[in-house]
Amino acid sequence: MAFWGPKSDKVALLKKVAFFDGLSGQQLSQVAKLADEVEVEAGRKLAQAGDTGRELFIIVDGEAVVRPARGRAIRLGRGDFFGEMSLIDGAPRSATVEAATEMRLLVVGQREFWQLLSTAPSIGRRIMAAMAERLREANAAYSAEP
Repeated sequence: MAFWGPKSDKVALLKKVAFFDGLSGQQLSQVAKLADEVEVEAGRKLAQAGDTGRELFIIVDGEAVVRPARGRAIRLGRGDFFGEMSLIDGAPRSATVEAATEMRLLVVGQREFWQLLSTAPSIGRRIMAAMAERLREANAAYSAEP
C-alpha cells in the first residue's frame, strides 16, 4: 500500500533528508542507485533484537520506536537512521525497532552499505558521530542506574 503515491525521484528525496546534506549531485545519484525506497505501515517490526542485521534504514518520513534490551525506548524521525551497528561489526541487532507511524524509508543492504561509505565518506563520519553519541547516552544511562 502506498501512502505517498508513486515512488518519488530518489535524488529529490535524498535532498530532503539531513543525513545526506553536503553531498554533491553526483554522490546523491550514486546513493540513489544503492538505496531502495520502502513504505511501511504503522506497527510493522523493522528490526528484531538478536537477529542478524543485513541493512541500514534511513528515515525519510514517519517515526520509529527503538526498544533496546536495556534502557528506555527512544523515538527516531526524519533524517535518523538505524541498523548500522550490525553492518559494521556483524553482531546481532541490539534493539527491536517498530514503525510508530506510516513510514517512508531508504534501505541500504550490507554490500551497498560499504559502497555507500566509499562513495560518500562524509556519511561514514556522520554514522561514527551518531554511534559515539548513542554510546555516550547509553553509558550515562547505565551509570545512572542504581
